[in-house]
Amino acid sequence: MFEFPKRIQCDDFVLEKINPSFDNARRIFEIVDSEREFLSEFLDWIDVSNCPEDMYIHMYKVSKTDNGSYYIIYDGEIVGSVGVDISSGKNKIAEIAYWLSKKYNGRGIMTRAVQAMEKLAFENMDVNRIEIIMDTKNSRSESVARRNKYLCEGVRRQSYMFRGKLCDVFVYSKLKSEWEKENKNA
Repeated sequence: MFEFPKRIQCDDFVLEKINPSFDNARRIFEIVDSEREFLSEFLDWIDVSNCPEDMYIHMYKVSKTDNGSYYIIYDGEIVGSVGVDISSGKNKIAEIAYWLSKKYNGRGIMTRAVQAMEKLAFENMDVNRIEIIMDTKNSRSESVARRNKYLCEGVRRQSYMFRGKLCDVFVYSKLKSEWEKENKNA
């Protein structure tokens, strides 16, 4: 069984599994609370993140499983999160999900964080395919998938419940053979 590393260095930022603490929960909550309007556009968990204690409960639950969830640390600050998780072991499919503070958008952080997750998944997990799924209105997330050479396979109509409404999502994917071809000289 693969054990996820606690820390992944990515040039000017770090992906890190942070121990649950009230101080760390407060730090994450401050980002969420200060950017609530921006983050809640596509993340419904923001609606139930009303105090640092809510963040602590989430951090604690995540820490109890060995999974591919990481916080993004830039200049010593928590600025977002990225993770890779098996969505279908039988079919060897993983999914990458992410969010990033608005003030850190446009620096290539998430593009490189996704690259680190796909490397982790394709080299260490028994997956042949990685998917990135996003609301069809989420152009920032779609740009990350495109920059990382994921193929848009189309739209899954009304397949995601968001605040009581069924929404359409794009499905982007990358196969292990495509990733190996991209990284053959790396």
